[in-house]
Amino acid sequence: MSSRWPRVSSSPTSARPAAAWRRCSSASPPTTPARSRHEHLDRALSNHQHRGRGPDHDHFHGDRHGRDHPRPDRRPTGGAPGASGTAYQGPEPTGPGLSFARLFQAELRKTVDTRAGRWLLVVIVALTVLAMGLVMWFGRESGAAYATLLATAVTPQAVLLPVLGILTAASEWSQRTALVTFTQEPRRMRVMAAKALAAVALGLVVVAITFVLAALAHVISASIAGGDIDLGVPGHVYLGAVMLQVIYVLMGVGFGALFLNVPLAIAGFFVLPVIMNLLAATVTWISERAAWIDQTIAQMPFMAVDAAPTGEQWAQLGVTSIWWVLIPLAVGLWRVARREVK
Repeated sequence: MSSRWPRVSSSPTSARPAAAWRRCSSASPPTTPARSRHEHLDRALSNHQHRGRGPDHDHFHGDRHGRDHPRPDRRPTGGAPGASGTAYQGPEPTGPGLSFARLFQAELRKTVDTRAGRWLLVVIVALTVLAMGLVMWFGRESGAAYATLLATAVTPQAVLLPVLGILTAASEWSQRTALVTFTQEPRRMRVMAAKALAAVALGLVVVAITFVLAALAHVISASIAGGDIDLGVPGHVYLGAVMLQVIYVLMGVGFGALFLNVPLAIAGFFVLPVIMNLLAATVTWISERAAWIDQTIAQMPFMAVDAAPTGEQWAQLGVTSIWWVLIPLAVGLWRVARREVK
């Protein structure tokens, strides 16, 4: 019975050549010692980690035995209790970020480009034209006065312009696009300031268009009736119209930031003043101080044509603006700064 291993000399000076192992096709490879196998696996693991550069490669330094050590410029973040590993994050961004002018342009474009914002602006202009058309119809015999047309046109805007502020402040949270916005600009207060300024700018544009439409309506109405054209209106009427629209828009922004939900913010904006009017009509203590609490009552003197507002009426407008504008806006900004973006 012949051995399967090739014959070699038994002399102590002769060694079994390595070529004999390769020539023998049926020969089994020699058994690798345990220590050599471990060293081979350690080297293979180390080479695999150096070749496989994943997304977390820069966060770790691996030694040749495959053990990962965190880099000194990375800091751990708190993970869930009982987590098997420790998460690491890079340094916070320190760049200049987006400029405020670019933020303002982006927020202005988002307000106009969205379907809800575009249709809201169309509805505001349509209702303004309809209201002035009704005034022109009822005053067709003598001609509609410019002050009457102006006061009538401002009324639907006072109702719908705050909705524009609500959409500007809360629509991204309802549509889950706030993550993109705050990723591009992590400084949330700058983003909210740009949103508020964009809403106010659109409101001022609508008010300017209203002034022009009211003047054109007065000229047309007076020409048809054969009356005199009189565009003279006291300056406090223009000031009151502009200031009240700005207050309403900021009130909408405050309610939108407070609720961070468009339907809830709209409901709160329209329901809470109605509740306040009911309380003013039923509770004596509130009715006696309604001008200091109810914003609707405090704003009435600023649209009067015959007399300018007094100092007390200015103070009443300021106090009611604190309740209805500044406090909701402050609480809303606090919520925006602390709420998790999903």
